[in-house]
Amino acid sequence: MLAFLMELVSMSSMIVREATMNDIKDLIELYVSSGWEVNEKYVVKSIEFSNNNDYSKLFVLDFKGKVVGRAFLDTVFPPYAEIVNIVIHPDYRKMGLGSYLVKECIKRAIRTGYNMIYLMCDPLNRKLHRFYSKLGFLPGILGNPATPRGDMWLYYFGEGSFIRSFLERHPFTEFQVSRKRRKFYGLELYSMKWTDPISNEELEIFIKGQPGQPKSGGTMPRFSAIRIRDMGLDLCCWIVEEDTKIHRKDSRNFKLYLLNNSDNTLSLNLKSLCSHGVEVLLEHPLNIIIPPRQRLVSKGVLRLSKNFNVKLEYLTFPTVVSSFVIKPLRGIELVISVGFNVV
Repeated sequence: MLAFLMELVSMSSMIVREATMNDIKDLIELYVSSGWEVNEKYVVKSIEFSNNNDYSKLFVLDFKGKVVGRAFLDTVFPPYAEIVNIVIHPDYRKMGLGSYLVKECIKRAIRTGYNMIYLMCDPLNRKLHRFYSKLGFLPGILGNPATPRGDMWLYYFGEGSFIRSFLERHPFTEFQVSRKRRKFYGLELYSMKWTDPISNEELEIFIKGQPGQPKSGGTMPRFSAIRIRDMGLDLCCWIVEEDTKIHRKDSRNFKLYLLNNSDNTLSLNLKSLCSHGVEVLLEHPLNIIIPPRQRLVSKGVLRLSKNFNVKLEYLTFPTVVSSFVIKPLRGIELVISVGFNVV
C-alpha cells in the first residue's frame, strides 16, 4: 500500500520553500491538527523572523498547493545545521512527505557548507528511529528514557564532512555510541566511534552537550574532541573552555590541545570557521609542527563584536560556537569546536 501511495506522490507535486504570509491559514491548520496550541500571532511572528534573517529559515512543504508540513533549518555556526520541529499533517503521513522534507533541508544545509546536521528525537519512538535511520542519521547522545525530557540527538554527516570521508575510506566500519559520558583527558563527553574491523583504524568524536533541550543549563551539542588513527596518523585533539558563559561584546579564553601519538613529526594546518561577528585567535600560528609523541597546547580567545546580531532566543540553545578545521594529512580535514553560552 505504501509503495502505491509513493507512486502517486510525484516530485512535481511537492515543493519545499520558505514560508510566506500567504501560508498563515494552512500553518495554523497544520499545527492544530498535530496537537499544537498556537494562534495567528505566533505564526506571523515565526514567518517574520524567518523572512528577516539569513540563518534560521521556516520551510514549508507545499503539496499540490496546500502546506502540509514544516520545519525550521538553523545554519548559524558552520559546519553545524539543526533541523527543528518537523511537522507533517496527520492526513498526509505515510506518503513519503516527511522524508522529502528532511532530505530537502539536508540538501539546503550542505549546499551552503553546513554538512554536520543534527536534530532531536524521542529515545523511545522506534518508528521515528527507523524513519531517521533510513535517511542516514546516527545517534550521538542517546538520552535518558526514564526522564520526561530524555530526548536523544541524531547526526547526519554530509558530503565534505570528515566523518563521511572516513567512512568512504573504510566502508566496513563498525559503529558504536556511548550510553553515557566518557572521560577523555579530563573531560566528560559523549562519544561516537567508528572502527575498521580489518585494519583497526578508528575515528572517535566526542560531543559536549546533554540529552535534549533542558529549560536551563543546556548547551549546543558540538564536537569538543577527536581521536583518529588512520593513514599512519595517530592524533588526539580537544578543546577546554575556561568558562561556560560569555556576554555580548565580550571575550572568553580556551585552550586547544593537540597530541601526536605517532612516531613521525606531524605538520598541521588550521583554519577557523566563524559566524559574522565572532572571532577566534590562537597564540600559535595556523601552521603547526608537532614532534613525535609530543603534545602542543595553544591558548585561544573567542570574541563577540558589536556586529554579532544573531537572535539566540529564537534558537534551540543560546550558545555561540566557533570551529577549527585541522588538516593533518592530504584528504583528512577534522573539525573541532569551542562554545560559550551568551548571557
